[in-house]
Amino acid sequence: MEPENLFPSRRRAVLQALATLALPAGLTVRAAQWPERSITFVQPYAPGTATDASSRYIAQQISERWKVPTVMEHKVGANSIIGTEYVARAAPDGYTFLITSTGFFTNEAMVSKLPYHPLDSFVPVAKVGGVQLLLCVPANSRFRSVKELVDFARANPGRLTYASGGNGSSQHLSGAQLGTLSNTQLMHVPYKAQVPAAVATASGEVDFSFIAIATAKPLLAADKIRVLAVSGSSRSASFPEMPTVAEAGVPGFEWVANTFFLAPANTPRDIVRKLSGVLGEVAGSDGYREFTKGIGMDADFMGEAEWSRTIAAERQRYLQVVRASGAKAE
Repeated sequence: MEPENLFPSRRRAVLQALATLALPAGLTVRAAQWPERSITFVQPYAPGTATDASSRYIAQQISERWKVPTVMEHKVGANSIIGTEYVARAAPDGYTFLITSTGFFTNEAMVSKLPYHPLDSFVPVAKVGGVQLLLCVPANSRFRSVKELVDFARANPGRLTYASGGNGSSQHLSGAQLGTLSNTQLMHVPYKAQVPAAVATASGEVDFSFIAIATAKPLLAADKIRVLAVSGSSRSASFPEMPTVAEAGVPGFEWVANTFFLAPANTPRDIVRKLSGVLGEVAGSDGYREFTKGIGMDADFMGEAEWSRTIAAERQRYLQVVRASGAKAE
């Protein structure tokens, strides 16, 4: 039996080919004329995030290029499971797609049983960007580098505290990953949301936290926090002078909340490729890069073929982080 992490190379290609053969002839023919009516993009998160802003920009561009309406629906609840399940059960006709992020991967390790399969219920379309976090300390902190912070944590197990927006949040899991990879014991202090956690960092209630760029900007402007590093595998376009956490002394560290598109399983591959193509055109434009930089997102695009090869490894990486943290959905 092929290992699951080959998804979606040979295994996915075979399944999709068989599924295409099983589709009604009319649906296969219609793929050539797609899209003929409005396309619905479902987000399982509340409005106002970087994922939401970038997705709306993209949807508008698609509508203008293809001369068809696009609809953005937010189906929020159960830690993004409700919206994700909705798309998993949608008709694979090319008119309903999921736009999602990190929770798509982390839920699998935090929830005992999902009403869909993260691999088999969807077809990867494209990744259109990623949001890095900033490793921040209070402006008056003794720590001037990641090395100083880690050295203190090693010498003082359990004394270094970090804030998060709640159990299982990106801030929580980033901090847990830092502790695991640096072989340190860090104290997690959960808050009700990301903003209160950032404010707690600025006020010195905790020693550090990972903060989204958009949330950090006003605190940086007010000289309330200091940035030590960025969380991605490469430097952020918004903070090119800042090293990554890995560069700063914790090899292997990486946390990026990617934004990506998925289609229901059995969606005709011609449709998937066509949508992936226009997403690549938009994501590669100067306008999109400028827009995403303004909201703290890196315009890191992967098309259908590359994202299909990458998504399984991405899933495994996030699963390992969550399992090491012991986080469970509340």
